[in-house]
Amino acid sequence: MERRGVSLRDIRARKVAQDDFSRFDYVLAMDRLNLHMLTEDAGEDDAEHVRLFLEFGSSGETEVPDPYYGGGAGFERVLDLVEEASRGLLKSLRDRHRI
Repeated sequence: MERRGVSLRDIRARKVAQDDFSRFDYVLAMDRLNLHMLTEDAGEDDAEHVRLFLEFGSSGETEVPDPYYGGGAGFERVLDLVEEASRGLLKSLRDRHRI
């Protein structure tokens, strides 16, 4: 990440909280297992907020692979997928909100 100019120094993960499903427009899952678990946690009313992150990309892949099994190249591939899907998400938001 740092080679690409992104610092993760101050980034911290946390568990998804129940109110996240109604608080956020999107709760993005990296793979189908997490999608399934998040959708179940969201319940019927808020399941529409849960999506696969790579749905916003055009790579043709649906799940972000675990980079630890691909060595250095695996991390580069995941970064490529995430950056591309991020651009797609931003475009989707711009289109949706006409900005």
